[in-house]
Amino acid sequence: MNLRLGRGIAVVVAGILTLAGMAGVAQAQTSALDRIEKQKTLRVGWAVWHPYVFRDPKTNQIQGISYDLVQDLGKTLGVKVEWVEDSWATLPAGLQANKYEITNLMAITPPRAAVVDFSNAVTKHGLSLIGPKAEVAKTKGWEEWDRPGVKIAVTLGANSDMFVTEKFKKAEIVRLKTVPENVLALVSGRVHAHASTIDALKTIQKEHPDLAIVPGSYGGSEVAFGVPKGDTKLDNRVNQFVTDAKRNGRIKQLLDKYGLESSFAAD
Repeated sequence: MNLRLGRGIAVVVAGILTLAGMAGVAQAQTSALDRIEKQKTLRVGWAVWHPYVFRDPKTNQIQGISYDLVQDLGKTLGVKVEWVEDSWATLPAGLQANKYEITNLMAITPPRAAVVDFSNAVTKHGLSLIGPKAEVAKTKGWEEWDRPGVKIAVTLGANSDMFVTEKFKKAEIVRLKTVPENVLALVSGRVHAHASTIDALKTIQKEHPDLAIVPGSYGGSEVAFGVPKGDTKLDNRVNQFVTDAKRNGRIKQLLDKYGLESSFAAD
């Protein structure tokens, strides 16, 4: 090969690699916040979690503390909010696949934190079980439900799944896709208890007065918005919103509005 030609090819290749590298850096630095502001739309991935986010059975409209806070965030950013329904098992994957820019409030857990980033904690809560009132009356705490023959339903991918798996070694854990499936399994007698956050269980108890919540808590979590991994720009913007919502009392107001007696604004 001609020496001059070889040097020319080398220069061209080096230039291509440099441009590719610059494009990669530019892509890595692109924030979902830039896309939100350009398209004037904030896409939010969500899955049912009473009373944080759910559909009103009478109107089919989404509501809950997550809903109200995200609508507030949309107004702060000056954009429209688009709600993208998903499942708890696939919310993190949906965020990675760019199906939405943030998720509704969800518990901060190590498995989730490995694939998505979280905003500053918004609230914190405890977890327990709900079961038939007559059976709950016979026990003093959740530990007595961890025995052979007992079936505990939990929503696949929920933070309660992680805690139940860690704490319950003898009972059988039945993982179902949605909260309504868990409740149906409980009231139909297919399982003996359902595991979730205490406030969520209180919502179920209001609809099924023949059920009762088991005393005590087998775990607790802080709750935050999920954002794309490494997207510092969006994370910082959401954190500022969360900080303001704590300072102006908005989070406490919404906890009271939706009757979350066992959840508290995070520090």
